[in-house]
Parts: sequence; structure tokens; C-alpha cells
Amino acid sequence: MTYRCTVTAGASLVSAVSQFLLEGGNPMEQKRVTPLTTAGCFAAIMLLFALLSTFVPVFSFFGYFIMPVPMTIIFMKYGLRYAVLLGVTVGVLMGIFIDPITALYQFIIFGSVGLALGAGFRNQWPAARLLGTVAAVLAGAFALTCLLAYVALDINIFTQFNDFFTQLMDTLEAQYKSQGMSDVQLTENMAQLAQIRELLPSLLPMFFALGMMIMAYIHIAFSQVILRRLGFSVESFLPIRYWEMPRCMIYLYILALVMKYWGVTREIDWLNIIGMNLSQLAYFFLCVQGIALILYLINRRFQLRNGLQALILILFFVMPVFSYAAFVAGIFDMLANYRKKDYTR
Repeated sequence: MTYRCTVTAGASLVSAVSQFLLEGGNPMEQKRVTPLTTAGCFAAIMLLFALLSTFVPVFSFFGYFIMPVPMTIIFMKYGLRYAVLLGVTVGVLMGIFIDPITALYQFIIFGSVGLALGAGFRNQWPAARLLGTVAAVLAGAFALTCLLAYVALDINIFTQFNDFFTQLMDTLEAQYKSQGMSDVQLTENMAQLAQIRELLPSLLPMFFALGMMIMAYIHIAFSQVILRRLGFSVESFLPIRYWEMPRCMIYLYILALVMKYWGVTREIDWLNIIGMNLSQLAYFFLCVQGIALILYLINRRFQLRNGLQALILILFFVMPVFSYAAFVAGIFDMLANYRKKDYTR
């Protein structure tokens, strides 16, 4: 409840101030507000969000998605010049009131994402292009911030990840012992965790790519809600039940399996690593196709509510059986074109 209230309050504040500025402060006179005045007010709002994100832990996650929205609004309303001016102003103020390193880190994130969203919405890019562009911008911003952390703070993200997994294994081992697990079971479980630890570095590119796309989708969806409330003509994504993944994902999955087989049998490690990443990536998109089919079939008989849709998505991530069923359903839908045939009936 606390998280929901926090993000709702933040979105409402942006929406209310935006409505006030973009339509004029006095409803009776409807005076035109200059771009510099609007950008200045948004700079104060963004500075407030930055301070909350830095010093209030509960707000940090939602502040990450709220911060780019004012830049997106300015870009759509007044163009690139004023959006960049807003971002630089907020970055300087953050450097004064917080600290330069944190300010630069947040500026890279919210500045790049805000400009990408503004350009996409202003030019009415197709959904696939907008999602791909925002994901690529997020990937570049993440890489740049990691480099900044390494150069300025001597923080190596790979070392941090390794230390985290080591601590996790130690915690799980202590928990297993406290539960009275036998030595044989303990040895088996720790061996499985060790295998996962060895496998994870090879799958990091796949996790990184999927993570950036998911984060980009959340950024876009959050911005769309606020922009539509302000009266901007922004097309929302189609409901998941209408999503269509490229059929080439089937061929990519088969190719990845062949690459994994050759990599293992011929002891070509790099080929095996590429095959593992491509197979998991294709598997994910095939599962998305299957989830779309499942939601489509459910919606034909029942009114599909957001709670049920969220439950199905959660089951995909926590239950391997459900993800395998979605994978099979996705292959069936791609090969049979079931939904496309049903549309034409």
C-alpha cells in the first residue's frame, strides 16, 4: 500500500503541475506560459524527486520511473532544445544539493530516457521502434554509469555480483543447516547452486537484454498514462492478448540448439555460450506469444481483468510448468496462426 500511494502521489503531482503549466495558471484568463517558465517549474519538481529518491529509500524505485517524465513532456511541448536545457539545469542543481557523482549518474539515466521517450512520442514512432530505442538507450546509460562507477568510485559491477552470489550461497547453506537438512541433501543442493553460479556469467548478456526491454516497457507505459491524462495524443500498447512475436524466433531457437550441440560436442565454448543466450532469448519471446494466446482464449469466454492478467504473468516467472506450457502454446500459435485465423472468422 505504501508503494502504491508513493507512485500514485508522484504521478499525480507531475500530472497536476503539468496541467497547470501547459494550460495556463489562471483558468479564466488562460495566459500563455513561456517555455522557460515551464522548464523552470519542472526543474524544481525534478529536483524534489531527486532528493526524495536519494534520501527516502521507499521512493527511490518509483522516482527512477518518474524522473524522465517531465523531460518527455517538455520535449513533446517545446522540442529538443528546452528538454536539454531542463536536463542540464536539473543536473547542475542536483550536483549542488546532493553530490556530483550521484547527480551525474541520475542525469545520465533520466536525461537519456526522457529524450528518447520525448522523441518517440513527438514523432509518433511505431511501438516496436519506440521500445527498441528506449531499451538501447537504457543499455547505453547503464554501461556508461558502470564505467563511471569503476573510474570514479573503483566499483566493479562484476566483482559486486560475484560477492553477492557468494553471500547468497553462504546464507542458503546456513539456512539449510538450521532446517536440519542431511549432509547428503546439503551437498547436492550446494552443488546445484555452484553449477548455477558457473552458468550465470554465460547468460548475463541474455538477462541484460531482456532486463532492458522490460524496463523500457515500464518506462513507456508509465509515461503514456501521464501524457494521456494531460491530453497528449499518445497511442498505448496493444493489450498483451494481441501481441505478435516474429516467427523467426522459432528458427532462432532451432539454430541456438544446434549451436549449443556443436559447442558441447566439439568443445567450442564460445559457440556454446552464444547458443545458450540465443536459446533463452528465443524461449522468452515464444513464451510471450504463448501467454498472448492464453490471455486471448480466456478473454473469449470471460472478461479479462487486470488482476487475472497479472496472476498469469506471475505464474510464468515462478512456475516452470506454466512457462513450458506458454512455450508450447507460443510455438503452436506461430505455426498455426490460430489467432489470425480466428480474427477472419
